[in-house]
Amino acid sequence: MLTTEWETEINKCAKCGKCRSICPVFIETGNESMVARGRISLADALRSGEIIHTERLREYLLSCKKCLRCSHVCPSGVDYDFIIQAMLDDLANHIGIWLIPRIVFRLFLTRRWLFNLLLKTASIFQRVVPLKRHGTMRHLPFMFMGGRWIPPLAKESVLKKYRNTRKIKSPKMKVGFYVGCLINYIYTDIADAVIEVLNHFEIEVVVPQGQLCCGIPARSLGDIKTARKLAETNVEVFEKANVDFIINACATCGRTLKRDYPRILGERCLKFTNKLYDISEFIEKYCTYEAKSLNTKITYHDPCHLYWGQNISKQPRDILRRSSGFQEMENPERCCGGGGVFNLLHYDLARKIGEYKTKAIEKSGADVVATGCPGCRLQIEDLLAAQGSAVKCTHTIQVLRDALLLPR
Repeated sequence: MLTTEWETEINKCAKCGKCRSICPVFIETGNESMVARGRISLADALRSGEIIHTERLREYLLSCKKCLRCSHVCPSGVDYDFIIQAMLDDLANHIGIWLIPRIVFRLFLTRRWLFNLLLKTASIFQRVVPLKRHGTMRHLPFMFMGGRWIPPLAKESVLKKYRNTRKIKSPKMKVGFYVGCLINYIYTDIADAVIEVLNHFEIEVVVPQGQLCCGIPARSLGDIKTARKLAETNVEVFEKANVDFIINACATCGRTLKRDYPRILGERCLKFTNKLYDISEFIEKYCTYEAKSLNTKITYHDPCHLYWGQNISKQPRDILRRSSGFQEMENPERCCGGGGVFNLLHYDLARKIGEYKTKAIEKSGADVVATGCPGCRLQIEDLLAAQGSAVKCTHTIQVLRDALLLPR
């Protein structure tokens, strides 16, 4: 049910249109219904009864990337993310959630063993489906709503590989590692780097086995029931782990855990959220180190959910400057076109948005582009592979691991 707080946020909007200048979707489409001001007008029309809940309304809502840029440039301080999420929740309550996503969210995401089985089946499809182009990108089956090229699924998930904690003699502290789905099942090399670097700093890393998806896919489609169940499980699992801090290496997961969980669960999860740190944020605050600068030109892409969502941009750059021949690209905070559900539903538009990013990467002259989000890495690798580019994409923590000369 829509609330008074929702109406208050709608009334803040002065319809100035400043959001039009920064919205990556509007810049490409020019469609007023696909920008914050336009969607807030739709919210106002829904409130007054001028429109009703329809699939067309859902289409306009899901065309939002949730990159959070609009809220940062809004002179009226409108919490646009809150408005659109409330609309998605209300829409799902009135006309439901699509069948296949509902099955995946409620049956598989909340049951790790079943989700593992689903992805194991997907990996078999990857081996038998022929590649349509050169490179390492492969297509997942229909349950992820298609249109997506991804790297092969890992032979062993992070949760399975690190089910036993690597013990550190007299550790300085003990941290929990929230892994997230992309890192757990695809980019396991990011998890390897996180654990190796923190162990090098004499920090013991616990990977709680009961952790589940952060819930952002379900939350994005208004499935608050599943999102709440996932949040409750994750909070409980990490509270039982009894760690000093909780680390994550995914911008989207981190932003979801920090911002959405308090909204879903209230104050009872603050003990959990107050321990949360992005890996770059944690290292720059708690770790002292000397790194050997790599003889590699590296540039950096700011993930939306790290730059705009968590105000983290200096820390990863500090790491890269100490670890490599770092150089900025043009507009590093410009969206790469990724974005979870948006990317799955609007793949061609996501690719078009991402063209600016690949041009900036190539223009920088870098050999490697680092980022702080596996979702962005997924998108950038896809874009670079499509162009036959030799530039590699990696995570910031992997650059630091190499600069520390840690054995693999």
